[in-house]
Amino acid sequence: MSNAYFENQPSPSEIKERMKGYSSWLEIDLDNLGYNLDQISKHVGVTVMAVVKNNAYGHGIIPVTAYLESKGVEWCMVAKLYEAQKIREAGLKLNILNMDVLFTETQYESVVKNGITQCVYTKEDAEKLAKAAEKLGKDAEVFIKVDTGLNRIGVRHSEAADFIEYVHKLKGVAVKGIFSTFQQNTEDKSMLAKLLAVDEELKKRSINIPIRSMSSTDATFHNPDGWLDLVRPGMSLYGVYPEKKDLSASVDLKQALSFKARIEYVKDVSRGEGVTYWGKYVAPKDMMIGTIHAGFYDGIPREMANVGRILVDGQYKSSLGSVSLNHYLVDLDGVDAEKGTVVEIIGRKGENTLSKTAETAGWMVYSLLNHLHMNTPRVYYKNGEPIALIDFTS
Repeated sequence: MSNAYFENQPSPSEIKERMKGYSSWLEIDLDNLGYNLDQISKHVGVTVMAVVKNNAYGHGIIPVTAYLESKGVEWCMVAKLYEAQKIREAGLKLNILNMDVLFTETQYESVVKNGITQCVYTKEDAEKLAKAAEKLGKDAEVFIKVDTGLNRIGVRHSEAADFIEYVHKLKGVAVKGIFSTFQQNTEDKSMLAKLLAVDEELKKRSINIPIRSMSSTDATFHNPDGWLDLVRPGMSLYGVYPEKKDLSASVDLKQALSFKARIEYVKDVSRGEGVTYWGKYVAPKDMMIGTIHAGFYDGIPREMANVGRILVDGQYKSSLGSVSLNHYLVDLDGVDAEKGTVVEIIGRKGENTLSKTAETAGWMVYSLLNHLHMNTPRVYYKNGEPIALIDFTS
């Protein structure tokens, strides 16, 4: 992989040595990430803007974006300006659409200086970007967000053509795209029609915008009319079907992430003894129980009390008692385990996938991914070997 980010990582043997000291960590299979990108690209046949906001949905924004760039991805989207800045600091060159709101002169200048494409929907923002562009002697690139009915942000569709023409005429500002977002109701055709009407009106005014986009993951799966020039997949890129209905889409996905940990302590518990706070589990017999040094600090939902499924020695075993901030207990009867034994809390297949874990906890998969702690180490694999890591523990 000819990417400077990966070339500057520790060797596989060095990564494996550091992993020996981890009490819990995430593993991200980049081959699966690439597989999902290929499947989505083949499905839609248009440009894919990779949504890497919120730390790439918990997967780690810089390694994920670096890998996607090496796969030829030309566009990514972030939710926060600091995410875009970190991507640039890492030396990555792909186009970045920044959805974050800007408040200060320094922020406007940072966007222009770093070649970050800014989401714009007010004259104030457009004019401040033009001012920054003039100061720096460099064009500001923008995507115009059009509100077609979601009513979060965006210039109202009925005012959009006039607004876009105004921005288009600003010196030093280049309008690279217009975009909107569905309400995830595939039967509602009006929102797409509103964006297309804006584009048609602009063409009548001899304004040709290079990129039009409407589709996030839901429309990427279910609404071919909304693919236009560019789609913006989020969770699906990481191998997750956000809803059960999405399993019917003709897009095969492979989950990229797994969550592993080591057993901290093994002990015998006698019949009738309570386990964890409030005795949330009472041993029905003499048992062997393991304590895992991971908990809801790392992102394990507290609702997994007594219902988690943890892979130990090739068998799925039940979690026992409440989920503590830093502790998670598991039934070790019938398995071979000791201090240091690696267990799988979230797997890529079987009884403890992201989707099944979220369903058991009563969470959205989206929430589960975005509760994975930033400081939990992340190890990145390609062809079965670790090639990169994020480690705040040393």
